[in-house]
Amino acid sequence: MIKRICLAIAIIVLAYNVKAEGYAVNVQGNKQTGMGHVGTALNFDASSMQWNPAALSTLDQKYSFSLGGFATLIKTEYSADGLTEETDNPTGTPFYLYGSMKVNEKLAVGIGVYTPFGNKIDFGEDWSGKYLIQDISLKAIYLQPTLSYQLADWISVGAGLTIVYGEVDLNRALPLSSLGVPDGQVNISGDKIQYGYNVGLFIKANENLNIGLSYRSQVDVELEYTDAEADFTVNDAVSAYFPDGGVAVALPLPASLNIGLAYQINEKWLVSADVNFVKWNEYESLNFDFETNTAALADSESTRDWSNTATYRIGAQYSANEKLDIRAGFYYDETPTNKDFYTPETPGADKIGLSAGFSYLLTSKLSLDASLLYINGEKVDAADGNSGFAGEYKNTGFLPGIGITYNL
Repeated sequence: MIKRICLAIAIIVLAYNVKAEGYAVNVQGNKQTGMGHVGTALNFDASSMQWNPAALSTLDQKYSFSLGGFATLIKTEYSADGLTEETDNPTGTPFYLYGSMKVNEKLAVGIGVYTPFGNKIDFGEDWSGKYLIQDISLKAIYLQPTLSYQLADWISVGAGLTIVYGEVDLNRALPLSSLGVPDGQVNISGDKIQYGYNVGLFIKANENLNIGLSYRSQVDVELEYTDAEADFTVNDAVSAYFPDGGVAVALPLPASLNIGLAYQINEKWLVSADVNFVKWNEYESLNFDFETNTAALADSESTRDWSNTATYRIGAQYSANEKLDIRAGFYYDETPTNKDFYTPETPGADKIGLSAGFSYLLTSKLSLDASLLYINGEKVDAADGNSGFAGEYKNTGFLPGIGITYNL
């Protein structure tokens, strides 16, 4: 039972700094999202620093600013033994804000703030898996100062430091009938600041073709007792077995490699494609250490054995006239989850994403950007080998977004 309490903590910590399948929603710019969330080989504006820091020094504008937000409308259905249940999630509101400046013809600096993991997931207090998870609220805010330098007309390099503040709050029920008392509940909350880096290479192979390469480092996260706390609500008769206190866990956040191509077919048409590789095989197990152990609350280890994954993205932009750009995109996202150790905290599945969007030039310097992303995951019939909880899962989501870009 206590092992299952711990699973949700580490799953959410994993979401803090990795482009992951599951509930990690990658919407850090309306222009890129409209094209299937490609961006490694694009240099639209200051937002490019998130996909490839090297792109900043290739911008024509001295100053560039981009800001916006999204609404995440995501649903998971769970079915077992003829019963179907679904989440009732509040709407998440991830946002982004980027600014950059050309110091000279070769050097550019920038800073970005964005929230790629801002969803709230609510399965309800009495659903079938309430002893695994009831609800989760996750907030993650990224701050990325960035530096980019153009080595020559055809090649640029860049690097950014990622400073991440993450905050989580979750609830789950505790089965206590074996102890002769009603079910209880545990609330787990915590926050953490962690660091990583993002480096990139941007190549202008010719007037029409861009090649991009970026790498995000592995981040080893260590939550100490002071970072995460378990708060138990149980009958007084068994309260001594469930003392409130800290939880410590250490786990690796895997490295990711991103490769992109962008080709300007003519004055009207631009196409781009990305492949994102994530080294998830570093995630083998979860080990937890409670600050206070009792006969009912012991340290635990849970097998995960996830696999390396890739996401394949393609998108296009059509310049209808001097003011209007229209976009569309598609991606296929592999899941790293292991069906032998599958939990509702991260009901992963191979997914497809379909997107569309546009930008409209309101003035010579200011544009309105909008996008819509639809996500559809395949049905997954799986079980958790640690708890025995099994069933069929289905994920879908809509993510409308709006923003503005100002270039000077």
